[in-house]
Amino acid sequence: MKENLKKLAKYYKPYLGTFILDMILAMMSAAVALVIPLVVRFITSKVAYMSANEALSRIMIIVGVLFVLVLIQWGCNYYISNYGHVMGAKIEYDMRAEIFNHYQKLSYSFYDDQKVGQLLSRITSDLFDITELLHHGPENITISLIKIIGALCILSSIDLRLTIAAFVLIPFMLVFAYVLNKRMKRAFKRNRVRIGEINAQIEDNLSGIRVVKSFANEDIECEKFKKGNDLFLESKRDSYHYMGMYNAGLTAFTTMINVIVIAAGGIGIAKGWVNITDFVTFLLYINIFTEPVKVLIDFTEQFQNGYSGYERFLEILSVEPEIADKPDAKELTDVKGAITFENVSFRYKDGVDEVLSGVNLSVRPGEYVALAGPRE
Repeated sequence: MKENLKKLAKYYKPYLGTFILDMILAMMSAAVALVIPLVVRFITSKVAYMSANEALSRIMIIVGVLFVLVLIQWGCNYYISNYGHVMGAKIEYDMRAEIFNHYQKLSYSFYDDQKVGQLLSRITSDLFDITELLHHGPENITISLIKIIGALCILSSIDLRLTIAAFVLIPFMLVFAYVLNKRMKRAFKRNRVRIGEINAQIEDNLSGIRVVKSFANEDIECEKFKKGNDLFLESKRDSYHYMGMYNAGLTAFTTMINVIVIAAGGIGIAKGWVNITDFVTFLLYINIFTEPVKVLIDFTEQFQNGYSGYERFLEILSVEPEIADKPDAKELTDVKGAITFENVSFRYKDGVDEVLSGVNLSVRPGEYVALAGPRE
């Protein structure tokens, strides 16, 4: 996987400036979200004990600063949503051109063994999921890590004992996520294969619809499609089973974190080592902590979709044309159109015996020559 991710990262290179700015603005957007609970803490611990006029003056300043921060966050999110998506579309453009150009180089034998629907799914739906991962993946990870690390630092400064209580479930959550991730990856890869098979079946049916109707084979074709569709539904159920366990499990973990903090905070208030202001601020930051966890849940599904699509993308790029020019090959110039075969032999890919042997043939410019006969 490590090597594949390195190959995937190279698609950022032409748009490195946009990507770096996207990451910087994602960090700024996350930082603004971390400021709000600190403002609440300041108001409840300081402003609440000021005189009415002084408190009003401070609140107006705070509101002005928050308004500026909201505008900054709006600008950051606009750039991420607009220019970040355009960057993703450009990467998709590059990857589609790359795989299409590769298709043109592959030999006839490759297409003999492939279904058009499978090839189409690799250049359409697979690429869309890959570029969604390339766009949203890094920014989601960046925003989530900034919020999680920032919340952890601030929570530790407020009360270390409550912080330990809040993060005691994290190791178990990571193990749970790791196990379910592996199972989801296998399920999503099966989905890719099945949808490609359905696309191939539809393409075969529609391209030969005249033949189907001529022989009144509509019911047979519908039955064949039903079998493929049933297999796809089965693989979808399998993937949604693991996804449901994953989402439900992590949601339960995040809820239990709140429960543990409420219990520990209640005990701390009762024993006097936690004050109400810190407890309220702590709960606000716990919510900021659980939000990026949910984002990472969505990212995990997105990663499985995108990465399984990229593996199928690499499968095609790894196929080498059977016929390749020699390193010292010279470009053909001054073409007259005459073709000469000297002692040419031929056998089918799945055959053992040669069907043509020692053929010598000359075709003059403008002539049409065909070899026809049964395959034996």
